[in-house]
Amino acid sequence: MSDSKPAFNVDRRKFLKVGGATGAAVGGLGMGLFGYAAGKDPNSYLGWQTYEGVNQFFNRKRYEVDKPTYISSGTPRRVDPRVDQIFERRGRFMMQYMRGRQQGLSGPDMFEEPLRSYYRENPEVLELDILNVEEIQPKQRVDSRIYGQQFLLAEAWANAMGAVGPRGPQGPPAENDFPRQRRMMGSRMPGGDQPQGDMPTPPTVRNESGQVDLKDPVQTARLIKKIAHELGSTLVGITKLNPDWVYGYPIRGRGFENLDEPLEIPEHWEYAIVVGTPMSWDPMYANPTYGTSSDAYSRSRIVAARLEAFIKTLGFPARTHVPGTSYDLMVPPIAIDAGLGEQGRHSVMITPELGSNIRPAVITTNIPMAVDKPIDFGVQDFCKHCKVCAENCPSGAIPMGDKVEINGYLRYELNQEKCQNFWNSCLGSMGCRICIACCPYTRKANWLHRTALNVTANDPTNISDKVLTSLQKSFYPGPDPLEYFMPSMGGSNASYREPPWWLKAEDFIHFTPGTGVGP
Repeated sequence: MSDSKPAFNVDRRKFLKVGGATGAAVGGLGMGLFGYAAGKDPNSYLGWQTYEGVNQFFNRKRYEVDKPTYISSGTPRRVDPRVDQIFERRGRFMMQYMRGRQQGLSGPDMFEEPLRSYYRENPEVLELDILNVEEIQPKQRVDSRIYGQQFLLAEAWANAMGAVGPRGPQGPPAENDFPRQRRMMGSRMPGGDQPQGDMPTPPTVRNESGQVDLKDPVQTARLIKKIAHELGSTLVGITKLNPDWVYGYPIRGRGFENLDEPLEIPEHWEYAIVVGTPMSWDPMYANPTYGTSSDAYSRSRIVAARLEAFIKTLGFPARTHVPGTSYDLMVPPIAIDAGLGEQGRHSVMITPELGSNIRPAVITTNIPMAVDKPIDFGVQDFCKHCKVCAENCPSGAIPMGDKVEINGYLRYELNQEKCQNFWNSCLGSMGCRICIACCPYTRKANWLHRTALNVTANDPTNISDKVLTSLQKSFYPGPDPLEYFMPSMGGSNASYREPPWWLKAEDFIHFTPGTGVGP
């Protein structure tokens, strides 16, 4: 009897966990219509109703872990953006491909190193890069003339949100990152001017390097986070910079003279501050045709640039890194290290508050700060079973299978070439973002989302993951993925969800849909 009782109690606890998780999921279905209505309430637009995220609800302390949830599985290799980062590689590709064609060359011989060796080792990537230039982009230009008016307001909105220029560093880190010497409130600084007249010089609060004397790393971290929130950031995290996440070579526009010399990581890139804001919710759900990343990236860029200036004013070096135009490192894993979220099947970071709807930026610095821990709130188990993003991906770029080793870490391997080729296979704002829109975690901050998140984060059986995913697929399906393509590629310019009223060009501008001309 004494041996059987503990076994019964364990089974009972498991039964209660499974029953509770399942009951919560089924109850969520019963309240689905109410949750849908609540989701359209502007008060649930997390990251928009207040700069400081007063309605944020997730208690990260409970889910802190000693190590991030990604897995190191081999010898880490720093990413070579000249070939591995698709924007940088395809920029080089365009210049060298056109020149090679004029010279009558073909295949990898059209390119200079390192592209030549890369394409010899990866002929399937060369095929996709050529497909993008020779077939997809010409079709996109034709379809844009015929159907483009439908997305005129979406294009205007994206251009407006991206109007804050992506001004990157004006020199390499040793020149750009450090503050200029200046006189601050009468303090004597090396190389700076001295107070004029007979006014006494106040005691300096700076050391010989011009840095202020900070009291405590914990208080400094608290200050930096508060300033970031005041500047407009929704989420903020701090971590020690893992050198594995720094690109192995520089990319264009970052102040480096020789882009083919390895990027030597500066000693003052000791810490990474991660800030982030969400994309506007309703256009984001209407991807790929009406959404844009420009709005969130612009806000995060402004926050990061101002935070950089704040840190430099205190005398410490700082450098801003903002996707998708101006950065020296891989932002998502750094944000994961800083405790903002976990990486999903679609390779995008998933946060408890915003799901995948976040566009982060990074500031590297050596200002002494307390760092945050990574979190584990169940994303890895959820993504094993969910696959909503992979099923909705029109290009097939998101894998249905398991993780593989990439540069010494296990993760899901996104086919970048197929992904970006689809960017040129649809109309409207540049890019896609369907995987972000359809991710079950990407929900506005209403009570239904909070309930579902708490259930999945605390269910050790993973039954609720499967139940909730099944409910989404059954009751909130998206279009057939092929419909996302532009008409010349067999699609119908579909969006994952209906666009907001203020981006429906046909309600405001005279034109005849599908003809490329006015009435």
